[in-house]
Amino acid sequence: MKPSLPDFLRDRLGREITIALVIKLAVIAALFYAFFDGQSVQTDPDAVAERLINPHPPAPQ
Repeated sequence: MKPSLPDFLRDRLGREITIALVIKLAVIAALFYAFFDGQSVQTDPDAVAERLINPHPPAPQ
């Protein structure tokens, strides 16, 4: 038995709007996790002063 689609998905415009919304939500989620991935810079006064004095620390090897 084939499941039936809701009425708004049977219409071409409804399908296009649904696909557009899903893609936009996926892009928003990707941007959110790209900017808020849990890695943050320390903002206490000593850490800020160290970053101003030495802006490019050597890369760990």
